[in-house]
Amino acid sequence: MFFLIALRISSVAPIALLAAALFHDYATVAAQAQTSQPIKKTITVDEGTDLAVTVSPDHSKIIMDLQGMLYSVSIAGGHATRITAPVAEASHPNWSPKGDRIAFQSYMGGTFHIWTMKPDGSQMKQLTFGHGDDREPNFSPDGSMIAFASDRAFKGSYDIWTVDVRSGALKQWTMAETDEYEPAWSPDGREIAFVSGAGAVGKAIESVNAAGERHNVVSLEGDGRVEAPSWSPDGQTLAYVRFFGAGMFMNSARLTLKGAPVTALQSNDAFPFAASWISSSSFVYAANGHILRVDATTGSETVIPFTADIEAARPQYAHKQYDFDSVSPHAVKGILAPALSPDGKQVAFTAVNQLWIMSLGEKPRAMTQDAFYKQGPAWSPDGKTLAYVTDKGGEESIYLMDVATGVDKPLSISPAGAQIFPAWSPDGRWIAFQDQTGATLRAEVATGKTDALAPVTFFPGRPAWSSDGSTVAIATVKPYTKRFREGTSQILTVDVATKQTKFFEPAPFESVTTRTEDGPVYAPSGKEMAFVMDDLLYTMPVDAHGLPSGNAVRLNNETTDAPTWSGDSSRLLYLHNGELHMLSRATGKITPLPVPLTYASQKPEGKMLIHAGRFWKGEGPEEQKDVDILIAGNRIEQVTPHTSHVPEQGLRVVDASSMTVMPGLWESHAHPNSHNSIYYGSRMGRLWLAYGITELRDMADNAYRAAEEREAFDSGAAIGPRLFPTGEAIDGERVYYSMMIPTTSEAQLDRELERLKALDFDLVKLYVRLPYAWMVKGDKFAHEEMGVETASHYLLPAVVLGNDGMSHISATSRTGYAYSRSFTGASYNDVRKMLSQSGMFTISTLLNMAGYSENRTMPEDPRYEIAPQWEQARLKHTRDTVVLEDQKDGMQRIQEEEETVASDFRDGGLILAGTDSPLDLPSTSLHLNLRMQVKFGLAPWQALETVTRIPAKAFYLSKDLGTLEPGKLADLILVDGDPLVNIDDAAKVRCVMKNGILMSVESIAKPFVQLPEREACPVN
Repeated sequence: MFFLIALRISSVAPIALLAAALFHDYATVAAQAQTSQPIKKTITVDEGTDLAVTVSPDHSKIIMDLQGMLYSVSIAGGHATRITAPVAEASHPNWSPKGDRIAFQSYMGGTFHIWTMKPDGSQMKQLTFGHGDDREPNFSPDGSMIAFASDRAFKGSYDIWTVDVRSGALKQWTMAETDEYEPAWSPDGREIAFVSGAGAVGKAIESVNAAGERHNVVSLEGDGRVEAPSWSPDGQTLAYVRFFGAGMFMNSARLTLKGAPVTALQSNDAFPFAASWISSSSFVYAANGHILRVDATTGSETVIPFTADIEAARPQYAHKQYDFDSVSPHAVKGILAPALSPDGKQVAFTAVNQLWIMSLGEKPRAMTQDAFYKQGPAWSPDGKTLAYVTDKGGEESIYLMDVATGVDKPLSISPAGAQIFPAWSPDGRWIAFQDQTGATLRAEVATGKTDALAPVTFFPGRPAWSSDGSTVAIATVKPYTKRFREGTSQILTVDVATKQTKFFEPAPFESVTTRTEDGPVYAPSGKEMAFVMDDLLYTMPVDAHGLPSGNAVRLNNETTDAPTWSGDSSRLLYLHNGELHMLSRATGKITPLPVPLTYASQKPEGKMLIHAGRFWKGEGPEEQKDVDILIAGNRIEQVTPHTSHVPEQGLRVVDASSMTVMPGLWESHAHPNSHNSIYYGSRMGRLWLAYGITELRDMADNAYRAAEEREAFDSGAAIGPRLFPTGEAIDGERVYYSMMIPTTSEAQLDRELERLKALDFDLVKLYVRLPYAWMVKGDKFAHEEMGVETASHYLLPAVVLGNDGMSHISATSRTGYAYSRSFTGASYNDVRKMLSQSGMFTISTLLNMAGYSENRTMPEDPRYEIAPQWEQARLKHTRDTVVLEDQKDGMQRIQEEEETVASDFRDGGLILAGTDSPLDLPSTSLHLNLRMQVKFGLAPWQALETVTRIPAKAFYLSKDLGTLEPGKLADLILVDGDPLVNIDDAAKVRCVMKNGILMSVESIAKPFVQLPEREACPVN
């Protein structure tokens, strides 16, 4: 299909040069990804968000980076001509001194490298190769070399390098531990200026010569940072961008000359790219959405007007059909963390919210019968005891169950926090586990006494003991640099006696697939460890103390998760696309192990009548008064004016005459089965419902946890919203989060897509380091094979290449900046037009705590006590922090986002509200989002549509959800007050109905919080 797709993602080979011509025709690429021809339209823009520019040596032309595509335009302004395709992912253009070539960085192939091309976009040539990221090219004054920033030394930071344009020879110019980036040549070609700092926070601009001698040019004290240096032709003036503020976003960004912001300039949102000098007194740069020409003598700036066409393509395909009414049995797919017994005759696992043991060839038997959370079973070495996790005692804790009797008890009497991922030591004396901070600990089985094993790491995987008990190994991320957070998920070994740690790569530039149940796990023989890499099963030899001592060896060719060993090391049990498989270590034979287990969706019988004092159907500014809603089973049968006559004998009637009845709320961006959420247990689902959230759109999660939770919620075995789940996001070679799949080959991409299909997920998430060309393939599969939507962090794939939407207005980006929002929080008309005119959906995940300064009582809401204690503390700490500080700048950034939300809404776009919880605070953050929408421009009914009607439309579920109308599902809430008058009232939830089942907030919270009794859901 594409030349480049056939290549290994981590190494862009010369064949990519041939691919450049193919990538140029991006309309063909987009069309190939759809079941039928996409709907196309041209979007014309005249502003750019995080626009970058370079001027030709004769000062007649500008090449600009607009939304990740390079355009050519006259320096006088006018209509721009696109010269690169979206899948080329070209940025940071820099014109050669002779005017014959343009240098740029490209992400084609899955790693940033330096390329050149002619000014018309032809004759693309790749100059750098390998696994390192090469960024920010800058031609030397004689055009013979290009300076760039790179982490290719793999020493933990970025350095300044050069590449010879003719020979490709590389030279490293800096080697400090700080990150050094954004190089700029001095006019005489003897030195290179660059930004230096800790990670992405540049606090100085230094200069280095070919001999490695350095000197300081600019130093910054206090908040803020510096970026993008460039020298005037006479070498007398250094221009750079100064950012003011602290944290994720800046308050303003000003062009700076000779160490001082140019106060005469009106632009306060300078983009983080170097100015392009025309003379020693004038230059061109980009700020506030415009290309600007500046006279450095007077400080005046003139807008260079432009227009540019972006060819949008909206995918057309047959969407997944849901049967929300069936109560027929379904085969269980959510088999979580299966564990093979030491004798190899039984398997323990969790499914449909219960703990099960299955003798091979027999039916599973349930070892638990309650609605509390369970996960992580682990057999004791003698096979007599199961350690597993449950929150029936309040927080997630490890319990020890006698397999023969089913009697269990807590491992520790008073655990200080959550306990997950139990792992027995070979002698049965200890159990290693992790807590909610990411620390690895151990508990003595006899006494319950705990101590630390390994320091806190970022969401580590399940610990494993070496056969001699001297070493514990976990999978955890090792970032390449501090400038960007991504790295590889490596094997970290811990010496139990000394606590010394050491990283081991599963293979060069590869990762353990996920940091949950994918290993490493030691063979009891003490000779090897097993883990999942490339989605396949591997083993690696280890020495007597469990340290890796050789290369990884592949054992199978099928997608693998959660491997465990038999006690004699002769067999490995694992999951394959929702099924159990057993592999013989001696023969390599793989034997499927059926799990005869089913579940059925919970659906009520009979009818119920709700008398609503106020009724809002989920659409428009009007509400009705005194309405009867007749519900039959799980669907709405009638909505009529209230009558005192009960239409049917024995009909249950709910008196909501003092309340407002409205649709249940959509949380359109959540991760209920990864990160902090895996420590919530059964509290998480209850917390959503208690705040009126009946629909939950999963935007990336641990696959088997997500599948298990959907089945538990649907069957009523656990309490929670209607879940539309997905598995891990498909990422590139470098990863950060534990629920991202590091994808390093097209074959692995195919396997991962098939896994998502086999588990019947409802979305495909394409993450930060996956190149656009592979996103196209992901779109094609999701649409044609699954009928589901795709989403990424990026705007361009959603507009042009086939993604259905963008999961944030802006979020983490592999570029280090976002084309959808500047560092000050502003989005310009290129973004707003693309959002509203393309037909894509966009989710506003506020991720800004400043709003709690005006909503101070949220932490005191007794419902939030459903959350674990440390999450309650996080909300209170957030509130207490913001109320003590001036939130003017924070509220300004919220206003910037909400103006984009309002613009998208009013122009007919599909704008949704979400939170990215639990990275943000679950439930309360969604209501904070709604309140901020209203504060900064939307009417309450408009804000509420972003959590009712519009999500259902965006996800093609309007036939069943989003509004309260006859024939639709009975997912609704009863609230005090009138949310169409006061948006705060949307949080005053009294009763929740999901799929026709009515619950009071008190009953939802009851296992964990005793709320004050009241007549919440009065039924006659």
